[in-house]
Amino acid sequence: MIMDMTSFFTTVSDMTNLRKSVVVDMIMVQLISLTLGCFMLLVFSGPDMTSKDLSWVIGALFICFSATGIVYRRLGQQG
Repeated sequence: MIMDMTSFFTTVSDMTNLRKSVVVDMIMVQLISLTLGCFMLLVFSGPDMTSKDLSWVIGALFICFSATGIVYRRLGQQG
């Protein structure tokens, strides 16, 4: 079965034409996953880490919390 090029281009266009809410949802899922990952690393591996490693993990956790807050604040202002 051979697909004609018009339907192929329509399919590709539909797949790449994402709504803004879908993109924001994907970004939020990634930020929340990074935040939880940093927190789990801190909880379970914290006692075995050096002070330099702990500083990096705490810094990454702070950045993830800040980025999540920024995205939520922008979502609150828009909607």
